[in-house]
Amino acid sequence: MKYKMIIAACVFVVVSGLGCLTIIPHAKTTMGDVTENETASEANTENMSRCENVIADFREGGGIQPFLNTLGTGYAEYDIHQESEYSDLAIANVTNYVNVRTEPNTASDIVGKIYDGAVAQILSVTEEEDGDWFQVISGNVEGYIKAEFFLYGDAAVAVIDDHVTRYATVLADRLNVRSQPDIESSRVGYINNGERVQILEDQGEWLKVQYTKSITGFVSAEYVTVSEEFVYAKTLEEEAQELAARRALQERQRQSEAQAAENTAVTITATPPDTSYSTNEELRQEIINYAMQFLGNKYVHGGQSLAGGTDCSGFTSLIYAEFGYSLGRTPASQLSSAGRGIDYSEAQPGDIICYGSSGKCTHVAIYIGGGQIIHSANSRKGVIIGQADYDTILGVRNVID
Repeated sequence: MKYKMIIAACVFVVVSGLGCLTIIPHAKTTMGDVTENETASEANTENMSRCENVIADFREGGGIQPFLNTLGTGYAEYDIHQESEYSDLAIANVTNYVNVRTEPNTASDIVGKIYDGAVAQILSVTEEEDGDWFQVISGNVEGYIKAEFFLYGDAAVAVIDDHVTRYATVLADRLNVRSQPDIESSRVGYINNGERVQILEDQGEWLKVQYTKSITGFVSAEYVTVSEEFVYAKTLEEEAQELAARRALQERQRQSEAQAAENTAVTITATPPDTSYSTNEELRQEIINYAMQFLGNKYVHGGQSLAGGTDCSGFTSLIYAEFGYSLGRTPASQLSSAGRGIDYSEAQPGDIICYGSSGKCTHVAIYIGGGQIIHSANSRKGVIIGQADYDTILGVRNVID
């Protein structure tokens, strides 16, 4: 009997060394297997060579189960822990939603709702006459749902990626969004520090993101952190709050639509520029005054109207056209041929600031003085005032003198 006890000890050492198995000995395994005048420590020391033989037998015998079977029923029960992070995951698989209840029956109170595709952690399984019920926790909701309404186990693991939304949060002060996964490609816009966008595709060094509702682009993965979010169950209180918020939004939309209908005959107009200036300084200030009338207007890629919306180079060229100057229609042409090039330290109100990288101009703005610019920034922000040094300055063009 002494040998059986030592074998059990050796098995525990071997298995623990593997890092993935735990033996649960049968209750009848006791210290009674050791003779009266020996302690377990003495028995272990005396039979260390036997343990070495046991380890060798275990490795050569095809694993834990054949080996334990040789020890008898007292050692044949064990638990193998090979858990993945999704081992207790469940994903709701319903048409719309299913109620979460306080007890494993349909007569108990409802504490929340879990919608199709929402994820939950399985806490326990209860067998009832009408089938198995899961005790789950999802978000702020904990309760019972019939197991038939979930995907779980391998089925859940197989589709988990379809039910997670990944976001990129910007770490840099401002991060460019480009049309292609290439630093030489044109810039679609930019995202400020702390803002986040949904990731559509991970391409390694570049992430394809949903920049606006209708525009996608690429950002450098080096300057963002990636997070994942699941949909969770909702308490009845959370459900009521969301319903109230949706109703309030619908009412605001209804009022906005009604107001828009009343104003359909109204067109956006701007005061024509004053041409009675006697110095270049007055001309420069009038250019700024005229441009400021369009602050807040929308950005329209390729747009040909200041009132209806245009892009960055359209904004600068159309502003200058009102004062009799003809500028190129692209950022690159304005950098190369608009007026004369000067250093940023010499910039005056009305000069054009050109931005980009590797010598390629992708954006232009009008300097308004005090280290600030006015420009048609992007489709998310429209015409805004910003800091002149927000991005890499390739050049400054003096068009006036």
